[in-house]
Amino acid sequence: METKMNPVPLTIINGFLGSGKTTLLNRILHADHGLRIAVLVNDFGAINIDSQLVVGVEGETINLANGCICCTIRDDLLIAVANILEREDPPEYIIVETSGVSDPLDVALTFRNMPKVEIDSILTVLDAEQILTIDREYAVLAMNQVGMADIIILNKTDLVDAPQLAKVYDYIRSIMPKSRVIEAVEADVPLELILNIGMFDLERMSRHKAQDVHVHGETDEHDHDHAHTDHSLIFNTWSWRSSEPVSYKALRRMVENLPQSIYRAKGIFFLADSPDKRGVLQVVGQRASLSLAGEAWGDTAPYSQLVVIGAARSIDADDLNRRIEECLAVNAPKSEVERITNNVLKWLRQRS
Repeated sequence: METKMNPVPLTIINGFLGSGKTTLLNRILHADHGLRIAVLVNDFGAINIDSQLVVGVEGETINLANGCICCTIRDDLLIAVANILEREDPPEYIIVETSGVSDPLDVALTFRNMPKVEIDSILTVLDAEQILTIDREYAVLAMNQVGMADIIILNKTDLVDAPQLAKVYDYIRSIMPKSRVIEAVEADVPLELILNIGMFDLERMSRHKAQDVHVHGETDEHDHDHAHTDHSLIFNTWSWRSSEPVSYKALRRMVENLPQSIYRAKGIFFLADSPDKRGVLQVVGQRASLSLAGEAWGDTAPYSQLVVIGAARSIDADDLNRRIEECLAVNAPKSEVERITNNVLKWLRQRS
């Protein structure tokens, strides 16, 4: 009996020339992420791989000690990916770095008929110092790169002052009003925010050590984590857990109105609307999905668990607690009329 393999997640990294894509790739190749990652680039030249990490070279492929492989794209991207997947030790993850003048949509569409891979995310790296001075002939391309991004990594923020940074944000918001933006220096971004978006392991995130992202432990079902504030950390995390059923409609409304400072959220939910199956929530950048088609609970007692990652000192734990508690079925409005009435009463109280 043939075993059906899940498609390999693939991330597209794009950005204009000099934005910092290669620096980001170098960080991924040198990181201790525990994944067999294949990185496909147009040219090895800029990739700075320590010779001590190289365990073998096969044609246009470099094999690294941490399980990563780095390959060049000579002609056809699909052929390059297909060759990688045919290896004896196929990758668990693929990253494609586009050229600085590539449209990410064209690259993404290349894989639409390739069932062995699945687009996990599109990341756009922007140079905070240079993005507003790009030649007019490339202006539309730069806008497309921003407009297609699930997450924007705003790089080189140390090279601009506050007024310039504000102008860059105005530029980004003019293209994508609700875009998720991660500020970075030398493309230093925790990999939890950019890899395995579609296959994000909630339990692993909850157990993550306090390195890039800090997570407090929980003590009981309704004990909520508080956003950890530490000037040495770039991101904050908040989590919540409950055994009470959640309203699907209320949860969907909450997700649609999450603050823009939240980069990623992942949840498993005990939904009052479909109590026999797990609800699965995925939020990354511009995209959010709430699926009612999760696996059955089986012998596991139903529960809800949510993990949120956001910008440093931007997570209001009390506000998030209030939002999610309002999603519990016992607290959620029983009808649209009741919801509107509650909103009107809340508005009147605020004015009194």
